[in-house]
Amino acid sequence: MFDPRSPYHRRMWHYESDRPLSVAQLVSLGSLDARTAALLWLLIERHHSLIVSGPTDPTPGVGKTTTLNALLGFLPNGSTLVYTTGMYEDFDFVSEVRPETTCVLANEVSDHLPIYMWGRVARQLLRLPADGFAVATSCHADTVTDVLSMLARDLRLPAGDIRRLGVIVNIGLVGRVWPPRRRFLTVNLLRPDLPTGEARADDSYGVSLLPLATWEPQSDTFTPLDEAGLAEVAALLGMTPEGCADALDRRRARIETLAEGRGVGVRAMRDALDEFIAAEAGGTASGGAVSEDAP
Repeated sequence: MFDPRSPYHRRMWHYESDRPLSVAQLVSLGSLDARTAALLWLLIERHHSLIVSGPTDPTPGVGKTTTLNALLGFLPNGSTLVYTTGMYEDFDFVSEVRPETTCVLANEVSDHLPIYMWGRVARQLLRLPADGFAVATSCHADTVTDVLSMLARDLRLPAGDIRRLGVIVNIGLVGRVWPPRRRFLTVNLLRPDLPTGEARADDSYGVSLLPLATWEPQSDTFTPLDEAGLAEVAALLGMTPEGCADALDRRRARIETLAEGRGVGVRAMRDALDEFIAAEAGGTASGGAVSEDAP
């Protein structure tokens, strides 16, 4: 019988992708480029929330779960990853973990299955960043505008809560060859505050997006973040533009190495990231993946 108080049962409640892939493998497959991956690494390791969206029709199985699980590999060593229990979640864990080092994972925000979250329960999840938590989830949506519509209209989240939801990655399958190619179509950062002098960036939702990367179908490449955007990300992370660019370049180079050939797998990717962070800190890695404890 399922026991929501058990960390093991909470872990098993989260379904895994049929073919788990690391970010290095996604880069080797062309799903995203190393620079975009490095930028996501920088944001996720610094406690930004994440939503992965993708369509259901006519392309089911687009890879939302695979993508979400891969990006969670960027959580820093020592993080707590809480696996929630869909519509059965009571959020008792919030008093037993440290928000600043905890990422709360929901399989999906939708009304399709009880293991997903919707309505009041989904709103409670998506408001956790206001208390210092990071959240990670997926949803069905063709575009980032559709994601915002779901959050603002269907779930009735206020603009202030939406602005805290970090990064929105919209993925899709492209081309007419087999096997289909997964691409990160757009990667956007929700600005926590509206730019100065901008009453509202979107007439419907009162939020503003900073485009981090956009897939270009003609060249099958990704338009990178420009200099002004990088400066904005640096300020958000409490870094200088030069320091942010340097950190980004080091991570990009590491990912390019890990993505050579077919790319290293999930375990090797985790070990490589731990080694990288330990080297940057001038210490020795303590080893191990993120903690998967939950009450």
